[in-house]
Amino acid sequence: MESKLRYYFGSMVFLSGLILSIGAIAFAIMVHLRRTSDPSEIITTYGLLGVGLSFILLGINLMISQRRPYGLYSNWVMIFGFIFSILGVWSFARTYGSNWVYPTVTYVSFAYAAGICLLSGNAFGNAVIKLIEERSVQLREIAASLYTTEDIEKEVEETLNRSLSDGSRFSVFNLDIKEEETVFVHGRTLKESPQDRVEMTDSISEVESLQSAINGKVKVNDYAIDLTTKMLSATMKQHTEEQNKKMSNKLKMKLSSIRR
Repeated sequence: MESKLRYYFGSMVFLSGLILSIGAIAFAIMVHLRRTSDPSEIITTYGLLGVGLSFILLGINLMISQRRPYGLYSNWVMIFGFIFSILGVWSFARTYGSNWVYPTVTYVSFAYAAGICLLSGNAFGNAVIKLIEERSVQLREIAASLYTTEDIEKEVEETLNRSLSDGSRFSVFNLDIKEEETVFVHGRTLKESPQDRVEMTDSISEVESLQSAINGKVKVNDYAIDLTTKMLSATMKQHTEEQNKKMSNKLKMKLSSIRR
């Protein structure tokens, strides 16, 4: 209830400041305000405009002010900012016509600028904090709509049951330190030092001579080898002739069967 009343009060203050600012602009247009105008016209115009801007910023601060613990510091900043800005307008109205010289101008300008900066910074800080709080509330609502506390507890319970079940590979926990002795047999390459490999081609003259003799390419003077090669040659020829006869007989039988 208190926050609503403060919001409505801030809205009225904001509207009052807006009316004062519009009134100051309308008055300046009506009197054709310029540098050589009467001091009363200048004081009235800029006084209304300064107070209107202070009321506008005060209304914004009241509408978006935060609760404790931020609200306590925010209220003090808002009060001091409004006091400094009004003090600057009041000092301007008193000293413009008679004592508007240095360093009075600097003091008055500094007081009003400090008040406006405090009100603006406080409003900006409250707006940022309010946006952050609203976003966090939205995220919590989204998380609550997706996963409730019961769903999370149920999921945790099911996970623990699966991990401790007999059929699960997580059911047995062996925390003992087991040392196993492995038998490692070193290979020959680790025992022996690397050596150069030498390849040698075998040459058996008797075998080469026998092969050449079978083909009839080379004749040898050894009687035993000569006799052996002749016998092998005759046997191979006889075997070849028998194979040819068998093939010819098979062909003749097939032809005769076809003719019949």
